Amino acid sequence: MNKQSLLLRSKQMEISVIICTYNTKEITLSCLDKLKESINFLKKRVEVILIDNGNDGTGREIKNKYTWIKLIEPKENTGFAKGNNLGIKVADKNSKYYLFLNTDAFVNRDTLSKSISFMDINNECSVLGCKLKLDDGSTQPSAGYLPTPLSVFTWMLGIDLLPIISHLLNQFHPKFKEFFMKDRRVGWVMGAFLFMRGEVVATTHGFDENFFMYTEEVELCKRINDAGYEIWYTPSFEITHLDKSSSKSDPEKLRKIAKNEIVGVVYFLKKYYPNRIYLIMFFIKLGLILRLIAFFVLGDKNRMRTYLETLKEI
Repeated sequence: MNKQSLLLRSKQMEISVIICTYNTKEITLSCLDKLKESINFLKKRVEVILIDNGNDGTGREIKNKYTWIKLIEPKENTGFAKGNNLGIKVADKNSKYYLFLNTDAFVNRDTLSKSISFMDINNECSVLGCKLKLDDGSTQPSAGYLPTPLSVFTWMLGIDLLPIISHLLNQFHPKFKEFFMKDRRVGWVMGAFLFMRGEVVATTHGFDENFFMYTEEVELCKRINDAGYEIWYTPSFEITHLDKSSSKSDPEKLRKIAKNEIVGVVYFLKKYYPNRIYLIMFFIKLGLILRLIAFFVLGDKNRMRTYLETLKEI
């Protein structure tokens, strides 16, 4: 390889990291500090694009102390899908890889290098998710199979929680720990850490903006699968995920999250299974009613309100 070719390779952007934040300044800054350590360890060109959807002063702090960040400040809360798409628009179009990262996802020093190494060793892998460890040390279920009418039916009615059946089904939301103990090809991986080849982004054109937040990564993974790319989960390296950090202390926000997750699944099924949607909606509403009754018996008014609001919205 001649010197000119080596120079061109050294100038290529290795990773474009895109992060959306919403009123989680301290957590966001901690995320960026951890990310910077991983970039320095990698010793390759990495750009970081931050979309600040909030109004808690995060953007001002970035401008003053994190001048290596490309900052986007929309005039409104764009949500996860549209925010990430704004990041894609300004990212280097020749980036070899993209990483969509949550602000409450803290990478380790070697996370970026291990992500690339996994891709180098596993040429068939085009999208990668790693093990997510919650702040209490437990493993967070963070991958699964794409939703189908059958898997959503078993999920909504709680059938996929039964011990034997849970291992026989291609679950939308697998919970059993064995699922997350080995490398495997999956239908989707969680958007908290979504690492992919640049060609995947160029082919699929980012997220469906009909989603505001939650389930949008599942829909993107559906299009990625349909385009012929493989999505993999690996426990060979891990990151820390605080999970729903912008909402943990706010029951109202947590209720909206639970509702939006189900509403997102409904939109997904309407988009990809339009000919079966009436039957699908029957079982989804049945599942919501059964959950409503169960939490009425348990006296959990917050959960009851969640499923009542979801029933009204869908």
